[in-house]
Amino acid sequence: MNTAAQAKAPTEKQPSGAAAISVPVVQENADDITETAAGQNELAEFANQNLDEISETTPGALKAKRSTARASDLPSDYKVLEVDMSKVASQLDLPASACKDQDSEVLVAPESITSLTYTINDEETGIPLEPGQAPEEPDGCNLSVEWEEAPAADDATQDDPEEASASVRPYAKKIASDCFRRKIVKKRFDGTTYKIAYNDSCYQNWVEKHDGNDSWNFYSKRAMSTCDRYGNWAIKSCGHGVKSNPNGPHVSWQDWAPNASQDRNDCRARSASVTLHSVSVSANFDICDKQLIHKYAEAGKMSSYWKGTARSARGTQHQVAVKTNQRQGRPKWKHWTNVGWGV
Repeated sequence: MNTAAQAKAPTEKQPSGAAAISVPVVQENADDITETAAGQNELAEFANQNLDEISETTPGALKAKRSTARASDLPSDYKVLEVDMSKVASQLDLPASACKDQDSEVLVAPESITSLTYTINDEETGIPLEPGQAPEEPDGCNLSVEWEEAPAADDATQDDPEEASASVRPYAKKIASDCFRRKIVKKRFDGTTYKIAYNDSCYQNWVEKHDGNDSWNFYSKRAMSTCDRYGNWAIKSCGHGVKSNPNGPHVSWQDWAPNASQDRNDCRARSASVTLHSVSVSANFDICDKQLIHKYAEAGKMSSYWKGTARSARGTQHQVAVKTNQRQGRPKWKHWTNVGWGV
């Protein structure tokens, strides 16, 4: 068995010039089911699988042990939306065959996020193509879901004021973390409706404190995704991308990781560690099969995708580091996620 990693540096992506076609998730195509029994079940599953990340942003009982996390801890902070995919397809002017077998998707989203949309694969936010692979026509429901992190009261924080003591050693501080779920919940097959697969996408935001630099502040964003299937279905791909929101301060590249795609026939630990200025933000994660890394010329824009065929959980992770001019506040971010499935 060949267990050696085959790593290829990602081609730095340039804008394709093709405009994305998006439709917002609104009352016309989605129902808020947060308070229903189905919504409560979704919240309970989501809470138990993502407790480590969401407990830092959710007060009260959710800080208890994983086994005691309750859906009732979440409704004020998260919403559960059931999206009618046939309506989304119609609003995107997709072919009549699009979404014909899929009833809906469920999105579990932080209450505060903004600009929640479905977007046709625009070769920027869609599942990345492999070398030699021709773009697919948008004739199905394999759309990207995009959202923006909501404005926060401390966005304008001056994280590293010039008057900070030079005697304090620099250190990395986590300033935010949260998760988002996309679940393909209903697929009609031979007259029966099934739950298919999900992708949980989480993030962490970090800043370097006391970096000793009087011109720049240094930040990182870690983007993680875990996907799995239900029943006898298979997962084919899952991924998570991030990019700087132009509503925030201008950012410049500082570092990124991993710095290469990987194709292997086993599962091993991999690093996604970046250097801010004087300190690093370190992370290790398990990667199986194939991980595609796409780093873009646009500062802070990067995606990571797992691809293969599996009937157990798979994941991917990447991290970017950027710098901003001091006194401009913290970077703001947009995300996109995808999950592919099959038989």
